[in-house]
Amino acid sequence: MKRLRQRDSKIKANTIWAGLLVTLTLLSGCAAPPVISPEAASAWSARQAVLQPLTTWQAEGRIGVVSGQDGWHAHFQWAQRDAGYRIDLIGPLGQGRVTVESEGWEVRLQTQDGQQWTAPDADDLLEQHLGVRLPVNGLRYWARGLPEPGSTPVLQMDSSGRLTRLEQNGWVIEYPAYAPITIFNLDLPERIVARRPDLSVKLVIEQWKL
Repeated sequence: MKRLRQRDSKIKANTIWAGLLVTLTLLSGCAAPPVISPEAASAWSARQAVLQPLTTWQAEGRIGVVSGQDGWHAHFQWAQRDAGYRIDLIGPLGQGRVTVESEGWEVRLQTQDGQQWTAPDADDLLEQHLGVRLPVNGLRYWARGLPEPGSTPVLQMDSSGRLTRLEQNGWVIEYPAYAPITIFNLDLPERIVARRPDLSVKLVIEQWKL
């Protein structure tokens, strides 16, 4: 009887992990699913439980953008508070400072010389007035090492449950390095590379504030 209970427990545990892996496989669409161990899947679930409620944070560092034969670099300061944010790009395209702000419904862009524009979408606004379509909407989540809600992602992660590669909305996002954060005993992305066929965005995050 004891052996039977042990066997049933093993079958139940295997069924749970199989169900989780099937879910991850379905999320990957038609692509061949990455091999994800039960340990990595469990660690990823635990990380999401901590990261998703962290909707107020600040990050500072450097950004590099390459579009075709053109490219630019800037220092950035990003302050996120729930659905609202302020992003300061210092030095892009000879603009001095560009500020992108939103309270969650309308986006405002202001250049150092005082010009201002508004639009419903940050990505469209930057493309119209700076000539580059930055994935602001996605980076709000990708910066923390999370997929953006509302779209089916393809995930790859390491044994600690940290994303190493994410495919979403036509972008491939890679995480070459993480940095330890004392709060919540977490590692957060230190370097992020987001690519699509016509655009490459590289972030180096030098400081996190939670």
